[in-house]
Amino acid sequence: MSRLILIWFDICLLRAGPQDLPASRELLGLSMASYVLASFLLSLPGYPLVAAGQLALMDASLVVVFAATTLYLTGKMARLTQTLTALSGTGTLLGLIALPVIQLLASGKDAGQPALLAGMLWLLLFGWNLLVVAHIMRHALSVNFPLAIGIAILYTLVAIQIINALFPMSPG
Repeated sequence: MSRLILIWFDICLLRAGPQDLPASRELLGLSMASYVLASFLLSLPGYPLVAAGQLALMDASLVVVFAATTLYLTGKMARLTQTLTALSGTGTLLGLIALPVIQLLASGKDAGQPALLAGMLWLLLFGWNLLVVAHIMRHALSVNFPLAIGIAILYTLVAIQIINALFPMSPG
């Protein structure tokens, strides 16, 4: 298990790719479950319990649809298991790193204080996540990095729009 976490960290640091992970359905199930849990924990400060659970499931579904669609359109469906394992595993790690930042942002909002440092850290993590998704997709699709960044940005923008439409945050 620790070797797997190290591979996910190396992917987050752009030193490894999805091809470095075993193509295992069991591992995919474990990484997707951990991704849903991390997404749920990240959603709790802004949403009620049930909505946070639904949002986490929707987030994971969007990752699956994104990866499957892009791999299908490029004729690389054989890479789906490793790509999803990489996306969900790195998403879990980055989500756990972001958890204290999200908590800090939520507590600053509750106290009515601007949380400039937390906002800057969140923006840094957001950018890092985009780079990691691009890195994974570059390997999975065998495309150049600028194209992979464009794909990651497009996916992120679409996912944000879908999540915001289905799970609007309450004002205040």
